[in-house]
Amino acid sequence: MQIPDWLDNPILVKHIRSRLRPPALGAGAGAVALLCLVILATSLPQGFYRKGNTFALYLMLQTILLVIMGSVQVGSAMSQAKSSGILDFHRVTPLSPGRLVIGFFLGAPIREYVLYAVTLPFVFYCIALGEPTFLGFINLTVALFLAAWLLQGVALLNGLLVPAGKSTRAFVGGASVLFLFIGAPVFFAVFQSGRLADIPFRLGFFGLSLPWIAVAVFVSLPLLFILYLASVRKMASDSNHPLSKIQGLLALATVGLLLVGVVWKGDFGQPNANPPHPDDRRTMTVVVLYLLALAGLMLPTMVTANRAEYFKGLWRAQKLGLKTLSAWDDLALNRWFVAAVSLMVLGLCTWSTYVLDPAGNRTIDRNMGLAIAVAVITVAATALALQFFLLQFGRMGATFFALFLFVTWLLPILAGILLSLGVTWGSGAYYHFIAFNLSPVVGVGTLANGGIAGIPAARTAIEAAALVPPLLYLFVFNSLLTMAQRQAMRDFLLSSQGARQARPAHPLEPGADPRALELT
Repeated sequence: MQIPDWLDNPILVKHIRSRLRPPALGAGAGAVALLCLVILATSLPQGFYRKGNTFALYLMLQTILLVIMGSVQVGSAMSQAKSSGILDFHRVTPLSPGRLVIGFFLGAPIREYVLYAVTLPFVFYCIALGEPTFLGFINLTVALFLAAWLLQGVALLNGLLVPAGKSTRAFVGGASVLFLFIGAPVFFAVFQSGRLADIPFRLGFFGLSLPWIAVAVFVSLPLLFILYLASVRKMASDSNHPLSKIQGLLALATVGLLLVGVVWKGDFGQPNANPPHPDDRRTMTVVVLYLLALAGLMLPTMVTANRAEYFKGLWRAQKLGLKTLSAWDDLALNRWFVAAVSLMVLGLCTWSTYVLDPAGNRTIDRNMGLAIAVAVITVAATALALQFFLLQFGRMGATFFALFLFVTWLLPILAGILLSLGVTWGSGAYYHFIAFNLSPVVGVGTLANGGIAGIPAARTAIEAAALVPPLLYLFVFNSLLTMAQRQAMRDFLLSSQGARQARPAHPLEPGADPRALELT
């Protein structure tokens, strides 16, 4: 039998054979089928299927199988392959990194896909009863698989980033906590999914009114490609960064364009809907601002070189006869990359504000301008701080950087909470608000909304509390990074001189003993 090339994957075959063994697969399929029968038997006499509630329970079960359990299996398989050393063996085989990624991505959750198939006959029975329609089922299925693939892609990349010998419990725990936090509202919303799936709801995408599932596909596919690209780079070698500096800028531009396209004009593509309220537009602008700043903060962690990598880059430059590496080399410092990211975040935030301007004047008010400034400066200062700690302290740099984030981001919020306990409501005291806004997590949103309503005197103090610390961190870490770079260059020159002195001179080099040529 001729097997297609994309299926002729030893990693995929290995997972199929190991995870689809009859005993384990039979037990899992039996448990899922029994659970589906219990749901059907208890819901039919009550008539729950007429409201789509029976289908909603099946949808929740499918979400647990694909999104939660599938992601856990992908991360666990990747972590086990890395800790056991088998991943290094896979890297020297003729398989390309892309095929290795596809093998783990499709093979690790293969049992969950089979268990998902067990639920389909019961779902089709609900469709036959009329809730939901077949088209609604297709829409929800596409959305379910997109969500599962995105989270599984994140789990795969997380497994490649975690050092060998360490598990992915942090990711699993974070996913579980997130699932618990959003589980309650999702639980209530999912009971309406049978009806909502049949509503012809439309979303806007750059001013075009499209079906919501089309917008979900347009947004998810570029994100999946970014995850795939980062996974392929890490699969090729542990020493590679998930993204190059150019790829990081392109990824940020892609995420920014998708965000702006979704919130274009703020009407979500509803041609007959009432114009959104100005406060709603401002809320959407603040949400986009936070998301863009978050993307700008995450990208430097994927491209920043540590001390050992920077020295490796200097050795490479010396062998090539260069004084230093290109600013866009993977092993170069991230200073120019940070400047480009900051300018891109500034441009995207300004564009989103223009798009969502309630009056159509294409202007930015003072409050939103300050919020954008704080967000951009925070992105630049945090990225420079990350580069300084990794260059100055090597392996301990990540620990010191995490401590810096705790002190500057979380500690002011905790201080504000403690100070607010001693404030009498209506007393006019606002020092606890100042403590809150020392953290950019709170300061950006506060500035965007014009400070604290009812306390005009606190406006200047709150604006200063939100703006001054990021500016101070920016100048301080830029200076510290310059000094750390100079010290690293001195250390490198001393080490390279020592290496040249320890290396025996070549017979043809100037000053070498001519008798050495005869001996060679």
